[in-house]
Amino acid sequence: MKKTLVALLMACALLTACASSDKGGDASSDASRLNEWDSADITNLDETQYSERFKKEVQPVIYFEFNSVALTPQAMDVLNTQAAWLKENANAMIVVEGHCDERGTREYNLALGERRANAVKEYFALKGIDSNRVRIISYGKERPQVLGVGEAAWSQNRRAVTIAN
Repeated sequence: MKKTLVALLMACALLTACASSDKGGDASSDASRLNEWDSADITNLDETQYSERFKKEVQPVIYFEFNSVALTPQAMDVLNTQAAWLKENANAMIVVEGHCDERGTREYNLALGERRANAVKEYFALKGIDSNRVRIISYGKERPQVLGVGEAAWSQNRRAVTIAN
């Protein structure tokens, strides 16, 4: 009985190792990457093998309506493409930045930016992306894409940006 149990455990370990290597890495390197990710400074990410490819292959930005965290159909189309890319690149980690236009207080916009980034993270979870691969950060109104006053500028600043690492 003991020999059978030991043989079964060894077979399971071998199958696990084979399955991990099929994904382009072993379980220990994946765990190490996740541990590094937990302590990463996501406000100052280094370029990686994924970051440039992600920017070239998919649209990294989605836009929101005024004072909203609801994903528009256009935003969902972009996020579907991003989710497909993430499934193909199973070791890539991402940061989702939430941004707002200049209207409202700093505190309000930080909270709104966080809710926007969370909406993206939750959408990715619905699409099968492990939430451990996704970090969020809100910049509120502190990092506008477009300077200026009026809807033309504001609409470009109400966004979520996905950055692969």
